[in-house]
Amino acid sequence: MLSTLFGFCVGGLLLIQALRWGTLLWVTTTTHGGDFLGPPRRRLIWAFPFVLLLHPVPYFVIFLILFTISALQGKVESIWLWLLGGLYFYMVFAGLTLIRGYRLRRRRASASPNNRWRGP
Repeated sequence: MLSTLFGFCVGGLLLIQALRWGTLLWVTTTTHGGDFLGPPRRRLIWAFPFVLLLHPVPYFVIFLILFTISALQGKVESIWLWLLGGLYFYMVFAGLTLIRGYRLRRRRASASPNNRWRGP
């Protein structure tokens, strides 16, 4: 049971790092602009290979997939299954929470007086 709680905590850390890595990938591939940078035209493509290959998250994800496959085949002890259960439970729980928050935010934005339908 303690390993499930530990897996839940590890899932939180891994998910935060995966979101950070995804944000880094997004920043390196999109155009940057603004008041002080001028019109959006610059990208950080030169940093993309470094972010893609030197960040530890892709390696953690590959290890997690391989470890899950070996755990489901019965090659590891049962305590590791509890750890993986807690980890995947956190990811599902966090995903559902994010979807719920996104829906609530979208519903509030569509209900604002500036977004009302004015007709043809």
